[in-house]
Amino acid sequence: MADFIDYYALLGVPKTAGESEIKSAYRKLALKHHPDRNQGNKVSESKFKEINEAYEVLSDPKKRKMYDQFGKEGQEGQGYRPPPGGGYQQRQQPGGFQQQYQYGQGGGFEQFGDFSDFFKSMFGGAQGAGGFGGMEESSGGRSHLDMEAELQLSVEDLIRGGHKQLSFSYRAGRKTENKDINVKLPKGLRDGATIRLRGQGKESGGRAGDLYLKIKLLPDPRFEVDGDDLKVKVEVLPWDAALGSEVSVPSPSGAVTIKIAPGTSSGRKLRLSGRGLPRKDGGHGDLYAVITLALPDKFSPQQLELLRKLKEIS
Repeated sequence: MADFIDYYALLGVPKTAGESEIKSAYRKLALKHHPDRNQGNKVSESKFKEINEAYEVLSDPKKRKMYDQFGKEGQEGQGYRPPPGGGYQQRQQPGGFQQQYQYGQGGGFEQFGDFSDFFKSMFGGAQGAGGFGGMEESSGGRSHLDMEAELQLSVEDLIRGGHKQLSFSYRAGRKTENKDINVKLPKGLRDGATIRLRGQGKESGGRAGDLYLKIKLLPDPRFEVDGDDLKVKVEVLPWDAALGSEVSVPSPSGAVTIKIAPGTSSGRKLRLSGRGLPRKDGGHGDLYAVITLALPDKFSPQQLELLRKLKEIS
């Protein structure tokens, strides 16, 4: 019997939290414990795994419903017992895609997709952050040999493109079959899109079905996706905003230094052309730096005195 894990507490949200509140909490924590900021920090590594697991469950309506329903025993101090039939495996075929994913370019937490025993006992261990969901037989008029799966991609994946080498398993009758395939990521992929891989489904009688991969875009702690464009918050000190300054703006291809004009207000958007997501036509969306005024944690006595004088003459 696995120990119950309170995913709401991990993200610091109430059980009544909506989708936007959960996403916001996740982004804040993921940015704080991001591997690019905490290389070699085992505490942040563990925390990063935990919050990704919590978001994996609470961001998925079906997983969240199952968690709320069958996790009550653990919440009441009775420990956790798996739901009848093995939880998510009632709907999914045994096995599923397994893929290791690494955030950033700085050698992050390569194993953060290894979920807890609690997660595996409830959902069968078939899904991983940055990986693929368990296999399902297709529906909606397709062949009985077709299969569907969820392909989770990062913002970096959409920009970088290229190929993904996948290893997955699925149930074929009484046997478990294993496959290794190479998937090309086409330009213009977006959340909810579908990639069709012909002949990569189940095989029977010399025939093979197709494999349909539905794209799920993982939230990025730095960038917000808006169609073809990206948005990133840039913190600026009040006096830099008032007098004008140069600031560093994170972008998928590396930091960019831009100038902000004197009198720049909080919430203003500055466009960096062509630094957004790639489009099918070969072009790119834009990156918008959203200015946010931020105060330092501490002021020196001299700074406080200057602020008092400023207040007096304002």
